[in-house]
This record gives sequence, C-alpha cells and structure tokens, in this order.
Amino acid sequence: MVSDDPHPSTPSKGDVIPASIRRVSGTPCSDDGLIEMDLIGHPHRYRVRVDTRGAAPKLLELHLVPGTESDAEINPATIRAVPVRRLAAAAARFIGIDELPFAVAGDLPDDDVRRRRPDYRPGARPRDDTHFVYISQLLTRARALGLSPREHVAAEMGVSIPTVDRWIKEAKNRGHLPGDWSNNNGHRLR
Repeated sequence: MVSDDPHPSTPSKGDVIPASIRRVSGTPCSDDGLIEMDLIGHPHRYRVRVDTRGAAPKLLELHLVPGTESDAEINPATIRAVPVRRLAAAAARFIGIDELPFAVAGDLPDDDVRRRRPDYRPGARPRDDTHFVYISQLLTRARALGLSPREHVAAEMGVSIPTVDRWIKEAKNRGHLPGDWSNNNGHRLR
C-alpha cells in the first residue's frame, strides 16, 4: 500500500506491507529507534531508523533481517534493490500518523478549521496570503510525513494537480515557499 501512487489498485513487488510495520526499539512517536517492515516480494525484513526533522524523511540506519527464507543471501543485487526512499517514507508515516495516540491541533489538516475561518467561502477560490500559508504548511507537512505533497494537497483541498501547481507557484512568488522548492523529497531544501 505504501508506494509512489497514493491509491494503488493492486499491491506490487516492493510495496510496504502495512500490517507488518512495527516499532522494535526506541520511544513511540519519535525517530530515536528502529521501525521494522516487510516488502512484497522481498525475502528480507527491513529495520530502519529515520530522521524526520528535515524537509523530507532521511534514512539514517538500515538493517536487513532474514525473513521467512532464512537462507536468503545478501549480495550486491540485494543491496541495490533496497528502496531507500520508500522505506524512509513508510517509517516517517508510521511515526507521524500511526503512532500518534491522538491528533492535536496543527498535526493533521482539519477541514472544519478551514470552514470556521471568517473568510471561508464554499466554491470560491481564496487567493489571500492566509490561503497560501496554509498550502505551504500542507505541502511541508506532507513531505515530512513521506507523502506526495502535491497529491496530498489536491486530496485535502479537493482540487486538481494543475491547480496545486499554480498555488505552489504563487506561494513561491509571495515568499511562503523557497524558490527551489519542488516535489523532489526535499533534497534541494536547506
């Protein structure tokens, strides 16, 4: 289920098996320990430690643990087949969403908060600074959780990807996003 496509129709080789994700060390809701997960079609389980404080989750530690096939060899081809970004994104999503005992204001987008704003107009296209600050926060939060930022904003706001792209451009013009911000998982961000 955890893949580049936010709504895959069928699981494919290399996708994270959501039911297999669990914490094996460290403090819940923090990035100080190891998160273990299985990938479809991979003979090993993966244990990873990630840094979620940056613009995008970064893999800091990786362990390959023999799965059901205890004689699975670790060779150069095995190492090249490790989907590093997918593992980091799945671990960050687990830490940031699945381990939360409850959501607090500002952690997860709340559609009701937007509706309570005095300047909210259903169907209208808000183009004030408040809107673009909100869009930049949604984009940044989605990237920190390992989600696809553009698709996340499109789903949250109920708009198309081209609309989100226009909002990103305007947020950059207004100074709410850095000029080099892109959907590259934060590699060019400082």
